[in-house]
Amino acid sequence: MLRVVKKIMLVVVLFSLNLTLSAKGKYDFGDQKSATLTGKAWASYEVKDWKGVEAYTEKCIALYSKHALKQQAELTAMPPAAVANSYWALNDVGTCYFVKAKAFKEQGKMETTKKVCQLIIDEYSYAQCWDIQGWFWQVASASKDLLSTLNSNIDFEDYTSETLTTKAWQSLNENDVSSCIIYAEKSIALYVKDAKKMQESLANYASKEKAFDYWALNDVGTCYFILGEAYSKSQQWEKAVEAYQKLINDYFYAQCWDSKGWFWKPAVASRGKLNKIMAEQGIS
Repeated sequence: MLRVVKKIMLVVVLFSLNLTLSAKGKYDFGDQKSATLTGKAWASYEVKDWKGVEAYTEKCIALYSKHALKQQAELTAMPPAAVANSYWALNDVGTCYFVKAKAFKEQGKMETTKKVCQLIIDEYSYAQCWDIQGWFWQVASASKDLLSTLNSNIDFEDYTSETLTTKAWQSLNENDVSSCIIYAEKSIALYVKDAKKMQESLANYASKEKAFDYWALNDVGTCYFILGEAYSKSQQWEKAVEAYQKLINDYFYAQCWDSKGWFWKPAVASRGKLNKIMAEQGIS
C-alpha cells in the first residue's frame, strides 16, 4: 500500500512539474540577452500578459542583476547619452523592474508596486531606458512618478511630448483641471531645453511643411497655453497671466496642430486672453 501511495505521489509531482515546464515553455527567451528579455517583457505588458511579464523580467533579473548592481556601484551621476549603452545590464534590469511595477499596478497590487518602485530608486537609480523614438529616459524618475500618481488616474504612458500634451488637452476638455496641470507641467519639465533651442533657432514661424520638426517647441508652447486655460477655469488669474505671458515671451514661434488640418499660433491666441484677464481682474 505504501509503495502504491509513493507511486501515486511521484506521478502527481511529475505531472505538476510537466505542467510548470509547459507553462514556462510557451515563453521563448530567445538569445537570453538582457535587451531581448526586456523587449519581450514590454511586449507582454502591452497585451496584459502578466505571466509573460513575470517570466521575462525574472529571467533578465536572475541573469544580469549582479552585473547591473556592479555597474550601478561604478557611477556617481547619471551617464550621458553618449555612453549610456555601456551600462546595458543596469539599464535593462532597472527597466525590467519598472515593467514589473507597472504590471503590478495594472493588477491592483499597489503595495507590491510601491516596493518595486522603491527598490528601483534605492538600488538602480542610474538606470536608463531607451525609447524607440530616439532618447533615454530615467527609470528611477519614472518610478517616482508612478509612486506619486499611484492612487490616481494619472498615467504618463510613453512620456512623449505628444502624449502628455494630448492628455493635458483631454483633461482640460473634461474639466479635470488638476490632471490637466500635471500633464502640462510634466511635458514642460521634460522638453523645455529642446523647446528653448528650437525657439532660438527661429526668426519667424516655421512653414507648414517644416512645422512638425519643431515638435518640442510646439508642445511646450501649447502646454503653456493649456496651463493658462486651466488656471483661468479655476479662476487662478495670476497663474493664468503668468502662463500666457511665459508663452508669449519665450515660446512665441510655437504652433499647435489642429486635427482639422492646420496649425494655429498659441502665443497669438494668448494675447487676447491675457489682455482680457488683466483688464477684468485689475492685474498689471
